[in-house]
Amino acid sequence: MTRYRTDERHGLHGFPEPQHASGTPAHAVRLLRQALHGRGVATLDGDVMRTAGGHYTLSLAPGLLVWSVPDVFRWFSAGDMVRHPSVDPAGAADLLAELFDRQPWLRHQREYLEALMEPAGASPV
Repeated sequence: MTRYRTDERHGLHGFPEPQHASGTPAHAVRLLRQALHGRGVATLDGDVMRTAGGHYTLSLAPGLLVWSVPDVFRWFSAGDMVRHPSVDPAGAADLLAELFDRQPWLRHQREYLEALMEPAGASPV
């Protein structure tokens, strides 16, 4: 059973935010986006989605989706699932930036998506 906040405040895409947002997957994604931006990987609001289960995903390129679930970021790299503690978004951003460096086609796809999606004056963080 899904429980919603009674104060009617809404989070991303109109879904209610959990009451203690400081340690949530949503907060972890915000911190990861900031860390990625500092490493040259800009993200857009449209890259973030909330799942029906309350988890968040961050789409960085076709085939590269980062899940933010309680306590962990996870993504697939070379067919293996990578898990990284969500309390260390900078470390996760380092690993993802290294992935972009090892596979330049990911960065090219990311830049192409940014060019398509970014309206004039939008913030990349």
